[in-house]
Amino acid sequence: MKPIKVHNMPISFYPKMALLVIICCLTTPVTQAQSTIASLELNGEPANTVNISYALPRQKMATATVQVNQKFESGTLFIIPARTVVWLSSNGNKQRLGPGSKHVASAGPKGESHQTFWGKVQHFVSNKLNFYKASGPSTKHQGAVKGTVFTVEAVGKDVKFSTQEGAVAIERQIKLNIQEQSKNNLRKQRELTATKTTLISAGDPEEMFDHNYEEEVDYESYDQAIRFFRQELEQAYENGVDAEFIVGEYTLLGELYLDAADPTSALEAFETAIELYEDELDPDNPAIAENHIGLGEANYNLQNYNEGTNHCNIALALLSEDLEFNKEDFEYFLSSEDYETAWSIGMDMVDNYDNLGWCYDILNNYEESDKYYSMAEALEAQLNQY
Repeated sequence: MKPIKVHNMPISFYPKMALLVIICCLTTPVTQAQSTIASLELNGEPANTVNISYALPRQKMATATVQVNQKFESGTLFIIPARTVVWLSSNGNKQRLGPGSKHVASAGPKGESHQTFWGKVQHFVSNKLNFYKASGPSTKHQGAVKGTVFTVEAVGKDVKFSTQEGAVAIERQIKLNIQEQSKNNLRKQRELTATKTTLISAGDPEEMFDHNYEEEVDYESYDQAIRFFRQELEQAYENGVDAEFIVGEYTLLGELYLDAADPTSALEAFETAIELYEDELDPDNPAIAENHIGLGEANYNLQNYNEGTNHCNIALALLSEDLEFNKEDFEYFLSSEDYETAWSIGMDMVDNYDNLGWCYDILNNYEESDKYYSMAEALEAQLNQY
């Protein structure tokens, strides 16, 4: 299973505080989450209508005339033609979608997430609510914002960040290398990742982040890693870091406990992560499945087989549904020879396959487990060609 990022502090420490969070919910109804066209430009002049291409969540791309004040569901993909600018507004914030850009805007009552597949998008954040984050084609690198003006430029699989006002914390995934042998009893080595942050302030040079560049940090033992991330989690609470980051910290901590053969502590970590999803994020976000998988594994290790099977079944349902949506989108963009977007969606499918394989491994269904592990490897090899 490829874990979410996570930090660590005493599991019982769960203060009631304003947490910044970010979700990518592509199925939220218009009544709860939406973006509005605030203004339009054509050939450098204001316009009331322009022609663009867009795809509503889980629907195919369409080319149509759009107008000022038109509303779009959260998770809509916008493709902006040359000589055209579209300004979106949501929660009092604005995004300038530049000519030739391709961008998904996800906005909800608790905050926003934005993903730029190509071109430049400038963000004007005056009301962050609980969270505001933006990424390039991959969420391996994303900016966590606390009120600022900044630009995201997607270049192939890579992304550039620059800040015109305020500061942006660029969060990126790094691999954990634990020197101690894992004590988990499954057939695949767990892939552990954490989050590293770089702060970019107004006036700093533009930062380019290479998707293929891999960072790794070493720990001598699981105990050393657990102590470090528990301390990081304490600091995250003290500094008011966003809830998605904290959820990731709990998920990682749970996985470290599993590999260290401490399933009881793992249960507490995964349960806290799920509580955060339900209270601060989105309980329908398919990423919550990873925590149900963790609870399934921990319960199996404690010989609570019924409870473990129940959590695995919850995860299987969430992952299977998400996979079907991703497959439809992937095949559409692949058939359109839009390889940049297909690659990004395909990376989510790789995670779907890996997590399904891990879940079936816990359930001792090795035939299904091997099938999904093989599908993940085959798809990843295919995506490396794009």
